[in-house]
Amino acid sequence: MIASLDDVERLLCPAGFLGTAPRPLYLLPLLRTGCLAGTLTPEAADAGWAEHFGVDMFSLEEQTGCRTAPLSGRDLDALMPRLPDLAGDLWRGREFRLAAYGTYRAHWQQAVEGTGARLLVPPTPGDWELVNDKAAMREWFRHRGVPTPADAVVPTVDYPALRRRFGATFIAQKPRSFGGDGTHLIADEDAARALPPQEPWLVSAYAGDTTLAYYGFVARDGIATVIGAALQLAGIADVGAAFGQYAGSDFHAPALLPTAVLARARDAMERIGEGLSDLGYRGIFGVDFAVCEESVAALEVNCRALGSTWLLGEIELAADRLPTLIRHFAERHGHSTLGKTGQEPTGGVQLAVRHSGPAQRLLSAPAGGVYALEDGRLVFRRAGVGLLECRTDECVLAGLPRAGAVLHPKGMLGRLVTRRPLSTPDGRSLNTHGRSLVDALRGLCTFGEVAA
Repeated sequence: MIASLDDVERLLCPAGFLGTAPRPLYLLPLLRTGCLAGTLTPEAADAGWAEHFGVDMFSLEEQTGCRTAPLSGRDLDALMPRLPDLAGDLWRGREFRLAAYGTYRAHWQQAVEGTGARLLVPPTPGDWELVNDKAAMREWFRHRGVPTPADAVVPTVDYPALRRRFGATFIAQKPRSFGGDGTHLIADEDAARALPPQEPWLVSAYAGDTTLAYYGFVARDGIATVIGAALQLAGIADVGAAFGQYAGSDFHAPALLPTAVLARARDAMERIGEGLSDLGYRGIFGVDFAVCEESVAALEVNCRALGSTWLLGEIELAADRLPTLIRHFAERHGHSTLGKTGQEPTGGVQLAVRHSGPAQRLLSAPAGGVYALEDGRLVFRRAGVGLLECRTDECVLAGLPRAGAVLHPKGMLGRLVTRRPLSTPDGRSLNTHGRSLVDALRGLCTFGEVAA
């Protein structure tokens, strides 16, 4: 049984996990606790991370000099053929346990073992693939007694017909998509005509301006627990996020919502967690809820680690709790874990800032670390990688590209991590402090043209 950080050091650290993730930042709780021996990512780690954590870090960005968006398993596919040359004899004779943050493709095992290492891959936990399709997911929600927006699957988005059914403003989504990509707000015929070619579409009633992300965990014994919630920041134009696109998370904000909203969301989470357990799923899951006044509607469930699970881990570490992300991978590899229950996680905010222009070469950029805003400028104070090093009047810059990299449209310029809210209460626009930090971050970067 793993119930403490001492247990992690004794039982997990010697195992030597190999982490795969879209971004090294997503693996921060495992890096902090010494669980990782290596990482494979599309996006490069901040300068100095490999040395600070004593971990072998290989990324596609370091090989191509480019940072793109969105990131997916396809990007790691492009890294894998390079792995034997990158690792050389470094991994020969070693054994790793896989810690796959999101997508994992079976042929990656062969690529890793081409370095002379052995990779132990845990089995897929249960038959829960049905929830990857949003239309099937919504039907499953309703079967479980979980409220959802009114919706329909249609071959084409006929605005006049759908307006009569869903109102003047509604949502059109690709049934299989993630991170808000493929989600469109339809408010007139022009917006409907501008949709990319796609068939079918999942069309939903617009259920509210505020999105709440709830986190849960299904343990090896099948017991599902609700961990806590964060306000989902999305569609913030000032950070380069299109409508519905993920822009960050705020663990402060749920406490400001009506108690009825939180109670209804928790009830839905318990129903969903029990249902996932019945399907055989084990590990982290997250559910997005639309909130309108005191009503909630479940939008989707993600049966994986999420883009904010690392920040949840920072909050859990600060409270001397076993990070949920570590529980996720420990249980996948056969260890039972015990998480502390009690007060919901609070005190952390992250904001993802994207490159807002065409493809450009980054000529100068700040180093990652702890900064403070002074007279509209971000001033470096000391080294730091995440929330644990950040005081209330400071922020951490993380996930930064290095000078010389080519940033493609929507490529990640960096993340702002703070203990203060950066958005309005609905999570759809920046507050004054958030806007000042984003402007100051962009002011630290200079760009040049990409040679033809």
